[in-house]
Amino acid sequence: MAVDVSGPTLAAVSVLVAVLGYLASRSIVAEANAHRLGRQDNWWNPDCEVCDDSLTIGMLRCRYASHVQRAANVWIIIATMATFVLVTISIDSLWVLPAYLWFAYFSILLTVTDVDTKLIPNRILLPATIGGLVLLALGALADGSPSALLRGLLAGAAYFIVMLILGLIARGALGFGDVKLAFFLGLYVGYIGWGHLVLAGLGSFILGGVVALILVLTRRASRKDAIPFGPFMTIAAIASVVAGNAFLDWYLG
Repeated sequence: MAVDVSGPTLAAVSVLVAVLGYLASRSIVAEANAHRLGRQDNWWNPDCEVCDDSLTIGMLRCRYASHVQRAANVWIIIATMATFVLVTISIDSLWVLPAYLWFAYFSILLTVTDVDTKLIPNRILLPATIGGLVLLALGALADGSPSALLRGLLAGAAYFIVMLILGLIARGALGFGDVKLAFFLGLYVGYIGWGHLVLAGLGSFILGGVVALILVLTRRASRKDAIPFGPFMTIAAIASVVAGNAFLDWYLG
């Protein structure tokens, strides 16, 4: 069942998914803050870091005492809403769309937690992977695409093995969290195609290398500083899902 991305249908779907993206961004802020502050999981309503009151719509202040929250919350809202809409437009099957919105949600959440703490916590990655497998399997079966699901599983395993080997060779440059993250991301990009997996993998290292070079040249980091690699993996994977077809058509055609 293809998604009709023309005219009023596109506008209606985009608005609906953008609203869903906003709600998802509140969940991302809530859980990311819980992880960063060492609190119990909070998957729904973000709390004030000072008084535990709920936050305003923009999540820059709490509702009652107006305690200022971190500015990154606004960027999380924008990134989540935009990613949800772009993923919806890019995926041509309504059956697997819930799985890819799940992918977008957890990719952004894991990006934020890795930037905050330089960790990819199992308490987030485990439900992301299990839930992703279930949703993608159900979507693939409903869509009549078991071969795509198999390709996704193989791609996830391949990405995991490559990152594991690189992690062993690099001796600490890559954490095991990055290795486990590779399976989750590889599952989704590989479901679309092997070329998308290559784009996601190579793109993460290119993006990471460019950013690391800029940080060193601007003296915001030294060669010995640890730079979290997970965000480069997630950003490259999202880009592969959203723009992979266009890039591969341009490159091969």
